[in-house]
Amino acid sequence: MMDKFDKTRERFIALWNREIIDRCCISVTCQNKEMVADINRFPADIREQKAYWMDAERVLHRNLACMEQTYYAGDAFPLVWLNLGPSGHAGFARGAKWGYEPTTIWFEPIMEEGLDPEKIILDRQNELLKKTMEFAAYFTEESRGRYLVSMPDLAGNLDALAHLRGTQDLMMDFLSEEPEVLLECEEKVQQLWKEGVTQAYEITKKANYGGSCIGWLNTWAPGFHSQLQCDLSVMISKEIFDHFAMPELVEQSSYLEYPLYHLDGIEQIRHLDTLLSIEGIKMIQWTSVVGQPSPLKFLSELKRIQASGKGLLLTLRPDEVETALTELSSRGLYINVSADSRETADEVVKTAERYSRE
Repeated sequence: MMDKFDKTRERFIALWNREIIDRCCISVTCQNKEMVADINRFPADIREQKAYWMDAERVLHRNLACMEQTYYAGDAFPLVWLNLGPSGHAGFARGAKWGYEPTTIWFEPIMEEGLDPEKIILDRQNELLKKTMEFAAYFTEESRGRYLVSMPDLAGNLDALAHLRGTQDLMMDFLSEEPEVLLECEEKVQQLWKEGVTQAYEITKKANYGGSCIGWLNTWAPGFHSQLQCDLSVMISKEIFDHFAMPELVEQSSYLEYPLYHLDGIEQIRHLDTLLSIEGIKMIQWTSVVGQPSPLKFLSELKRIQASGKGLLLTLRPDEVETALTELSSRGLYINVSADSRETADEVVKTAERYSRE
C-alpha cells in the first residue's frame, strides 16, 4: 500500500514549501462504511470498553481491518491514528481521571474547587502517558512499511485545561481578577504537552520516514509536525484569546518544525488576524463543523490565509474540488476528500491534475 509514497512525500515536501511539483496535494479515500462501522463497533459490555481503547493489539487490529476496507487515491496513505482522547495531555497530570466513550476518551475535572497550578503535575508513571508511548512504540514496531503512525491528539492547552477544570468554570476564570493564576496553569499544561509530543515524535518517526503525521487530517511532514488548536475559542472574545491563547500558540509553533493550526468552525474567524500574525504557524486547517456552510463560502478568508504565506488544508466534497482549484492557488494547498466510489475518487484526482494552478 505504501509503494507510491515516495512521490507522495515529494508532494508533501513541496506543500510545506508552498511549491507545486505536478498538482496540488490531494488525499481521496473511499471506504466501505458499513464494514468500517462494524469493525469499530463499541462493545456494550462495560468490562470490554477499556480494552477497546487501551489494548494496543486490538486497536491495531481494528486499524488494519479498516485499511483493508479503504481505497487510497491521490496522496492518501494508510495510517494508524494514535488516538487516546482529544487534548489528551490533560490525562498526563497526576490524579487525572477519564472515561471511555464510543468515539473517544473523555476527561473529568480535578480542580472543581478552583484553579490550582500545584495540581497540574506531570506524572511519568501515569497510565495514560505510559499507554500513549506504548502504543507509539507498538504501532511503530509493527508497521514494517505497511502504514504510517500518527502523533497522538495532544492539542490545545486551554482545551486541556478545560478538561482539568471544567469548561464552565474555566469560562468564569477568564474574568477573574487574578489572571496570572490561569497563565501559570497554562505553563504547567505546556509542560505536559512538550513531554507528550517530544516523546511521541522520537518514537514514531522511525515509521514515518523521519517525519510525522496528524491522524485525522491525513497529513505528513518531513520533520516534527503536530496540531495546534484552541477549540474553546469559539466561546471567548478576541481580547481573551490574544491574552491567554496567543502566548501558548507562539511558543508551540516555535517548538515544532511543521505546526498546523486547527480552526474549528466559523466562530474562530474573529481570531484569524491573530493566527495570521503568528509567524511560526505554517498551515491552517479550516473545519466547517456540523450545520455550517462549506469552506468555499468563505473564499475571502481562505485567500487571506494564502496571501499571508501560510498553507491551507480543506476538507471538501468531490464536486467542490474544481471550484476550490479555480479560486485558490495550489501552492501550499492540501485538500482532503471522501468519495463514495473508487471511480469518483480517481476522477477527483484527475480534476486536481487538470485544475491545479499557481
